[in-house]
Amino acid sequence: MHRHDLVYLQPEEAFTMLNASLPLAVIQAVDNMIMAEQPFTVCRQSTQYLSKVATSHIENNCKYRLALQLSNPPKVTTLPLALENLIPSLPNDIQQETRCFIDQCRNLGADIYVYGSFANQYFTNLPFVNPTSDLDILIIVNNMDMLARILVEIEIFKQFVRSKVDLRIDGEVRLNSHNDVSFNELIHALISDIPTVLVKTIYEVELQTIDVLLGWNTYECEYFIRAHQRNLIL
Repeated sequence: MHRHDLVYLQPEEAFTMLNASLPLAVIQAVDNMIMAEQPFTVCRQSTQYLSKVATSHIENNCKYRLALQLSNPPKVTTLPLALENLIPSLPNDIQQETRCFIDQCRNLGADIYVYGSFANQYFTNLPFVNPTSDLDILIIVNNMDMLARILVEIEIFKQFVRSKVDLRIDGEVRLNSHNDVSFNELIHALISDIPTVLVKTIYEVELQTIDVLLGWNTYECEYFIRAHQRNLIL
């Protein structure tokens, strides 16, 4: 189980609301979400078994973040929303390029998922996405030897989407099956020769040395830097 995974709570599963005070309508909405089979999201855990999930809700034009403590590990869990499922909801001008981005990353051994506002709106039909919303994506890297090329594809895709529809792409790459790193921070660190990045796992957040985290050889590092210098990415 990892951060951003989805949990589909069943009516018989017990939980406790962790928020100190919420409007009654928001509390009641949690039961409605469960009955409607809307997923909750795995967040950082304080114990060795999955016990905390979260979601967001909009009530009377106010957005609420809801955190739940589960009495037992959940019965139904899945991977996050696949980016390809969201394509019909994206602006027409970037749909084809999004398909190409997914295919290119898949060819490099990476799978792409969505979380944040776009995923919340997809599952709930509530208006989470606004003109300033980022498209948050999680890229699971299954072949570390391809990471440099994946980062190049991310930068090219980010620039295209920003130029076409003024939509900012943000998110994380998952490395070594459990280390989540902001790809924007990682790219900045590589270009600026910053030695550490913030790494998130399901249990902790810590600074890690890039050399140890990536285990890249000299060629892989230079491949990314050369791509940047050739204005392949800006």
